[in-house]
Amino acid sequence: MVFRFLRRFLKEEVDEQTRLRIKFDHFRRLLENNTQALEIMADMEEKLSGDFLFDTVYLQNQVERLGDNVSRLVTELNLLTENRYPELRSICQAIQEDLGRELITTPAIPPTPFVLPLSALTREMASSVGAKMANLGELGNRLHLRVPEGFAVTASAYKRFLEASDLEGELAKRLAQAPIDDLESLEAISREIQTLVRQAPLPPDLDAALKEAGKAFEGRPLAVRSSAVGEDTEFSFAGQFATLLNVDVGDLPTHYKEIVASKFTSRAIFYWKYQHFSVEELPMAAGCLAMVPARASGVMFSLDPHAPESNTVLISAVWGLGKYAVDGAITPDLYRVSREPGQEITEQRVAEKPVALVSRPEGGTEEVVLDPDKARSPCLSPDQIQQLAAIALKLEKHFGHPQDIEWALDDSGAIFLLQSRPLRVSAPSFAAEERESTWEPVPPLLRFGIRAAGGAAAGRVFLYLRDEDVANIPPGAVVVARQPAAKLVLVMDRIAAILTEVGSPTDHMSILAREFRVPTLVEVGGATRVLHTGQVVTVDADAARVYPGLVPELLEHRPRPDEDLRSNPIFQKLGRILKKATPLNLLDPESPEFEASRCRTFHDITRFAHEKSMDAMFALDVDQSLRPGACSRLRTDLPLNLFILNLGGGLKVPGQSWVTEDDILSRPFRALLRGFHHPQVTWAGQVAPDLRGFISVFANTMYDLGKSEKGLGGKSFAVITDNYLNFNSRLGYHFAILDAYISEEKNDNYISFQFKGGAAGVERRERRARLLSEILDYLGFKVQVTGDMVRARMVKYSLLETEQTLELVGLLSAFARQLDLALSSEAVMARCFQAFKDEDYNLSFLRPEQRAT
Repeated sequence: MVFRFLRRFLKEEVDEQTRLRIKFDHFRRLLENNTQALEIMADMEEKLSGDFLFDTVYLQNQVERLGDNVSRLVTELNLLTENRYPELRSICQAIQEDLGRELITTPAIPPTPFVLPLSALTREMASSVGAKMANLGELGNRLHLRVPEGFAVTASAYKRFLEASDLEGELAKRLAQAPIDDLESLEAISREIQTLVRQAPLPPDLDAALKEAGKAFEGRPLAVRSSAVGEDTEFSFAGQFATLLNVDVGDLPTHYKEIVASKFTSRAIFYWKYQHFSVEELPMAAGCLAMVPARASGVMFSLDPHAPESNTVLISAVWGLGKYAVDGAITPDLYRVSREPGQEITEQRVAEKPVALVSRPEGGTEEVVLDPDKARSPCLSPDQIQQLAAIALKLEKHFGHPQDIEWALDDSGAIFLLQSRPLRVSAPSFAAEERESTWEPVPPLLRFGIRAAGGAAAGRVFLYLRDEDVANIPPGAVVVARQPAAKLVLVMDRIAAILTEVGSPTDHMSILAREFRVPTLVEVGGATRVLHTGQVVTVDADAARVYPGLVPELLEHRPRPDEDLRSNPIFQKLGRILKKATPLNLLDPESPEFEASRCRTFHDITRFAHEKSMDAMFALDVDQSLRPGACSRLRTDLPLNLFILNLGGGLKVPGQSWVTEDDILSRPFRALLRGFHHPQVTWAGQVAPDLRGFISVFANTMYDLGKSEKGLGGKSFAVITDNYLNFNSRLGYHFAILDAYISEEKNDNYISFQFKGGAAGVERRERRARLLSEILDYLGFKVQVTGDMVRARMVKYSLLETEQTLELVGLLSAFARQLDLALSSEAVMARCFQAFKDEDYNLSFLRPEQRAT
């Protein structure tokens, strides 16, 4: 513990010193729990930016840690104050229970039979059979559109399977160990889990139900598809779970387990963890459908998501089964149809489709080569194109949102619908008026392709030629491939852009790229020949251009915010938890309403406890638990309202009510004060009046201009010995903690420093945090930054080096205070860093009006 060196001062048989030691121990533990609680809240708030991965396990762990820290804080406060605030225990417990209710993630699986016929399904039954099958039932039963015959294996069946096989606990245990940023480990865990699922026996009642349902399809091949609860909602899970085509109904139990196992492929685990789902939130239902003898198949979007302003329906088509359309294995025909009355066909792009996927008589599928005439002929007639467009618009109207629809055309020309799910629509990074169509910053390397996901990005090219290469794709890469691959979902959280030589904006990879907001071009013929690994390029997916090098004009335009993120269930849950945990209602310590019974959040409790613990330790006129003379107040021209607790050897004359800086003997404290008094540092007065009311999250301290003593910030305190300093300062809206020990024994020396707060907006506070991080790193500290909180530590430096660094930390604290409102840009931040290195501590390059006042 950092107080080992204090033991020699606490061995005296003096009641006062013993009592001080006990109180100080409680105080320090309270501060430690307060700091940890606030760090947890800051980390959770940072996750709301949308730039970080987290899942339900993260929320559960953070809420538990937060509750534990606040509970211990309450215990220490009551030990410090002789149980003055007992009501805080029940308040803390009530908040913890409320947050616990928010964390309940396991969806209620309705009690249904293990099998339900498609003819009985509607979209309201998504919690029982998954949205894929529920929507398919809706199309047939309410809209009276043609769908295959079939049935659903319900979520209740999935629950029964896991419980009867004792898989539930084992799967949860292994999945908790699945790191989505370590693809090799993820693959290994995925293989283990899938093997467990395939080897587990079905319970007899479920096995019998599947065989009974299959009797109606004897002699007819089936398509068995995933229909997880949560799939095909706001999150597509496109291509992540299995579809088995042209399989024998006699092996239905085995096929069903294969669908369940597909929930645990490495790419599926990555996807649902990245999208913040927990395993409990995705019960795996399945759909069993009669195979459609498809002459042609494809996908259609009721609104072209790549150009919504064009107001067109987009249809893709291939010969044979639709797997090649959704996988992007070949270039499909593309048709665009106006959504206006009359549904004019505005574009027909007929591709050469040299092969088709077809059903084999003995089961399964095979690829066949088409004769050249058929390969070059359109899959659809104008009448069929318009029929499909009309269906797409009908579905959009019914569901109230643009739809992504899979369809098949049989030999008689009948259209079967196989799936309908919500479609994510994105706008181009550039609005139409922002850029002329002929604008080109430099001659492009490639000037063609079809936009699958809009935006602009730059990075080094990585040629992705084999599936096993996925683990080698570096962060920030522009992935260039011959054809689309849904497996790229494993790296979509960290790559810059995707280019494929074939493919379609309607394939699975393109759908996933839009969800991950990765700029993507398909149909970029020759891309793998023109581009080479390591080459730096800029991809403009909106204009279908690839430029050499970096093009800053394009990279300045970031994609417009994706509002669909706000519908993410775990993201929403985090928001609800933070609303119950972090709002600060206790603002003014001088208010009669600043009392324990009015704490409504964990933040309120930390704020209240911190304030009252300081009163207990340092406010002698309020709390008589410390005998007069044990605590002193510093008389100084610095803007500090500072109380000093001397535990031995820190002051020339102990026990005085007021001391000056000349009375201080504590070596680390004197070094810190020298930094505060550096001749180039200007200690500005009070913070800007228009910022009155801003709350320092870390300090939980209101700086009330009308009530504070003139020239002073909130209360600060120092606990000192001759070689030790614990300094907690409030300067306006800033809060800093410094803990340091210096001696001749190099291995015992350390400095721990934390800083948070400011009167500026979040962006400038976080910019200052990054600046402090760079400076502290420059000074030799190991630094961590979370939001606007900076934590730094230096250990095992010599006495002289540690003392000199403490002086620089004091200087840095004053230096940072001057930057409250000045860091208007990254360029200003860079100049401030250079100024510190150049010892220009008064920031002479800044205009006077840029500084905090």
